[in-house]
Amino acid sequence: MHFASTLAWAYPVDKVVQLAKQSELLGLEVWAEHVWFHGTNPKKIREANQDGSLNLTVHAASWDLNICSLEREIRESSVRQIQHSIKLADEIGADSITFHPGRLTLPQIKQEIYETLMKDSIFTLMETAKQYKKSLSMELMEVKPKEFVTNPDTMNRLIADFLPELKTTFDVAHISEDIPRRAFAQLLNVDKIHISDNSVSQLHVPLGTGILDSYVLEEFLSISHLPVVVEGFDASESLNWWNHNLHYLKSLEMIKGVHQ
Repeated sequence: MHFASTLAWAYPVDKVVQLAKQSELLGLEVWAEHVWFHGTNPKKIREANQDGSLNLTVHAASWDLNICSLEREIRESSVRQIQHSIKLADEIGADSITFHPGRLTLPQIKQEIYETLMKDSIFTLMETAKQYKKSLSMELMEVKPKEFVTNPDTMNRLIADFLPELKTTFDVAHISEDIPRRAFAQLLNVDKIHISDNSVSQLHVPLGTGILDSYVLEEFLSISHLPVVVEGFDASESLNWWNHNLHYLKSLEMIKGVHQ
């Protein structure tokens, strides 16, 4: 089982690597913004995982970015931030980078225009990933205003020109208008799964504290052929969300030897 580093946002990522080891996790998804917020030297993160016991992946910068913005400077700046995330992955010893698709600047403009801009951005990112010998994975997003890569059909169409190199990340908590297992089955080239619970008002709350069916959570948590990343954002120093998720997984016998 993998955790997102943002479950321990208050601590620098090299310390979170140590925490993940103590928690007997298989891996850690390092969020680029987390590293940059604390100003952590990537070498310290690599050194903290010197024995290679944790599988490190990276979640590329995504906040305030839009790789298909109608504004050229915003679009190009967004691509650069993800390129910086790919470089960060190389520096810390991670091979796979998940990034977010773009979204609509103005909903009144044809979606095809955004898709063309996004494919141009993806092409640039794929070239950077090849230089670093890294794997890129684009995340299926939740249904909300201006997001449009929210269903398997749209995602599959966007990645078609980049197969088989471009992968996809499936987020269980993002599926609100379909049955998660059906959307998962339809999505092409999945290389990792994000999971958390949802409340009525918030995505990505601790497992077992929201409205998602426990059978759905357990079904995806039990997948063993792909990395499963428990997500969430906890800015407190208490590590309440980290510890709650850890306890939930241990209660299902999913830490230490079972379905990791």
